Amino acid sequence: MKKFMVCAGLTLAMGFGLANATRQMEALDRGLVAVKTGNGVFLSWRVLGTDGNATGFNLYRDGAKIASFDGKAASNYTDAQGTAASKYYVRPVVNGVEKSSDKTVSVWGEQKLTVNLDRPAGGSDYTYSPNDIAVGDVDGDGEYELILKWDPSNSKDNSQKGKTGNVYVDCYKFSGKKLWRIDLGVNIRAGAHYTQILVGDYDSDGKAEVAMKTAPGTKDGSGKYISKGAAAGETNHTKDYRNSNGYVLSGNEYLTLFNGETGVEMATVNFNPARGTVSSWGDSYGNRVDRFLATNAYLDGQKPSMVFQRGYYTRMAIAAYDWDGKTLSQRWYYNAATKGSECYGQGNHNLSAGDVDGDGFDEIIEGACAIDHNGKFMYSTGKGHGDAIHFGDLDPDHEGLEVWEVHEEKPYGYDLHDARTGAILWSATSDADNGRGLAADVDSTSRGYEMWSTANGNVYSAKGQVLGSRYSVNFRIYWDGDLQDELLDGNKISKWNYSSKKFGDLVTLTGNSCNSTKATPNFSGDILGDWREEVILHDGASKLYVYTTTIPTTHRLYTLAHDPIYRLGMSWQNTAYNQPPHLGFWLGAGVDKAPTPDIMLVGGEVGPRIPAIQKQGAGSSFQTIMLGDAITEYAFGYSNCDGLTITGLPAGVTAVLDAANSRYVISGTPEKAGVYNISITTKGGSTEVDAATRDASITVLAEAKIENAAVKVLSSIEAGIPTDGVGVCETTNGGFVDTCYFNFDNVVTSYGIWNLYSGSPQENVTLVLRYAHGKTDTRKMELFVNETSYGVATFPPTPDWTTWDSVAIKISLDKGVNVLKLQSVSEQGGPNIDQLEFDIAGIVLAADSSIVDSDDEEGEGGDENTDAIDAPLHFGAAGMAQIQVFNLVGNRVATFSAEYTGDISSLRQHMNALPNGIYMVRVKVGNRAQMIRYNLR
Repeated sequence: MKKFMVCAGLTLAMGFGLANATRQMEALDRGLVAVKTGNGVFLSWRVLGTDGNATGFNLYRDGAKIASFDGKAASNYTDAQGTAASKYYVRPVVNGVEKSSDKTVSVWGEQKLTVNLDRPAGGSDYTYSPNDIAVGDVDGDGEYELILKWDPSNSKDNSQKGKTGNVYVDCYKFSGKKLWRIDLGVNIRAGAHYTQILVGDYDSDGKAEVAMKTAPGTKDGSGKYISKGAAAGETNHTKDYRNSNGYVLSGNEYLTLFNGETGVEMATVNFNPARGTVSSWGDSYGNRVDRFLATNAYLDGQKPSMVFQRGYYTRMAIAAYDWDGKTLSQRWYYNAATKGSECYGQGNHNLSAGDVDGDGFDEIIEGACAIDHNGKFMYSTGKGHGDAIHFGDLDPDHEGLEVWEVHEEKPYGYDLHDARTGAILWSATSDADNGRGLAADVDSTSRGYEMWSTANGNVYSAKGQVLGSRYSVNFRIYWDGDLQDELLDGNKISKWNYSSKKFGDLVTLTGNSCNSTKATPNFSGDILGDWREEVILHDGASKLYVYTTTIPTTHRLYTLAHDPIYRLGMSWQNTAYNQPPHLGFWLGAGVDKAPTPDIMLVGGEVGPRIPAIQKQGAGSSFQTIMLGDAITEYAFGYSNCDGLTITGLPAGVTAVLDAANSRYVISGTPEKAGVYNISITTKGGSTEVDAATRDASITVLAEAKIENAAVKVLSSIEAGIPTDGVGVCETTNGGFVDTCYFNFDNVVTSYGIWNLYSGSPQENVTLVLRYAHGKTDTRKMELFVNETSYGVATFPPTPDWTTWDSVAIKISLDKGVNVLKLQSVSEQGGPNIDQLEFDIAGIVLAADSSIVDSDDEEGEGGDENTDAIDAPLHFGAAGMAQIQVFNLVGNRVATFSAEYTGDISSLRQHMNALPNGIYMVRVKVGNRAQMIRYNLR
């Protein structure tokens, strides 16, 4: 017997959103899959988001237990004695007690499951092939069904004229059983931008419904014309509203909700955003008026709503709908119809959704703008329309979630921005249509995601640093056993080699991709087995190929479908220019850092309620402030437990219990500088699961002690060529002393590192930083020497960029090599730094000191016809080097990879393509980088 779990009300916390927004998710089964391999039978199964570490598993073959797994073991196994005739099932074990088994499964004979389809009959000049797929549990059995759109071979892009065949939507079980077919009729045009399918359990009855735009002539899964609500008076179901060019610019437009199990019409309303005047969308012939998008979103924090959008090149309008089991109602409507206002012209060929501000409700991410959960405008970056967006925790060092946006319209090329505020973290311009882009965590040696686009050939780190050369710009996928992404392009899966900084093909699958040159899968996502993702391709006619990985993994993780943002990504994947789903957290930190999803399962057996922690309020849980400033207030909410234990707060900051709203409010003013690592742990709750934990931190920076007395400079070092740094050596602005000055990138944590040599330990040394800062703001940079912080140095504006001033700070130096680092604490970066000056003699760059062999063949000097560098390269071991070359104006003139073997010989063959002259070259091998001056002659 099924037990249905429902939420018993909402508690609003003023200023902090929903205090206990537990999301309702489908009650999935274990998704056990068994595949015959050369080593026996590979098996994998789901860990649910409501399973804790107290949940283990017993695995059975032909009724006999063959293996047991504790609550930390990965949910996959290779059965060496398994055969093609074996039958398997898995049973969860909670606190030593074995629970009832899931369904028994047979063995796949190969790595793909073939799903046979009922192909629609084509017309005189077209045939049908399987196209985009949405997934949902429409019959409540814990298994996803496949909701498939059939694409006629004469389907059109909106910019193309011509009539198309009808659009059909089918629902299939993995067994190939067809549950229903919907015929959208002649008045719904076929093409990527017209039909967007949403699937979700909107009324919390344990079974998913299906929603899409319909028109006169649409037949539901019973074969009857739609006839409810707004369609009740429809008398023109046989009328063809297409004009001579195939566009449908007149006639009624509807939104219909269908029963997911039967395909029968449940409710129909007039479609909003309505067509209105065609030209109000940006043209008069019917292109931009019919650009549609759709996504599910938890706008009330507990159950999914439907969000349908029309337009994004110019006018953008969005409507949100709810279904309570009886009435399909509009929740809100947003309309940006005036040029230059809000979201006008700021949309994409795709969209995303997720809670970006910590209030428990989902926002709609449009690309260059965002809409709040209540339908109100949030922000716009102003950078315009784009072809691709990727949304998730792309930079784990930046609080909250980020958006990687690829812009179609020049001069904006791409940007990484804060998903809550729209603040640009880093960006670049482009003089061409940048039509593709991807964000994926492919490199385990680079923290966070990597990002790239067709604007150039580079792969960038989450901080915007060049790591290597890009490959495909299509989908990401978890396929092998590590925690990094692989790439999916067409039927090929490829993998990044962090040593060579290049991609290589991993496997080629049998089957066709969809959507012409976009080469997207019918679907990709975690729908079977453990947390790795499946790929669905097709044969071009009447078969789907469902691929699952057979590579073992040692990592245990709950199904990705129980991560709220990933599950929303599964809902919008079929929309327009398909994009892959992303997690709402950075998996690269390790599976033990994966947050406990605050979810409840609807439609299955009631399991343990998982304790959960929700960050609430505008303040960041990872704040950096100056000593004397109060932190920005925020809160930690809790659910399914008795409270929280919070440790590590600095003196002056408190966690005050607000029991009525089940939260602790964090506020106050730290009394001392330092880095305070905060731990949050739930108290009480189910004994079947572990406590939830969460980390936070407050970094309190003290102002550096500035020396105002005159300083007699006895040592001076050129700062324009740091040992390593995020910035460039420039000569654009005059007044600097030596070769160049160092211009920090305008991003948080941009830095410069100088390795200095002192012949003896020195206390109370005065360091003078010669700088120019021609803007009106005050730049702040934290100063470190040998990892000891000397506080934040403030650099006031100078009259212009050619007027130089100085800041003096007292430091200490060790005997030998000292590492001096300046790091920005704001998005403005730092000033231009020209010289490092000292009030004692004998301080030099480490590369110039007596610890470096003066006869080093790669050192400065040598034969006048031989290239020279100002310092030897010190990387220890050989490896693949990533090299960026800058001229003395600061422009990057070359980027390449070369095998580093201990000297610069590998650089020469690449450098020789450049004109003779002096260049600044940044060489990175592994995690170490060095900036050198290269005299090409």
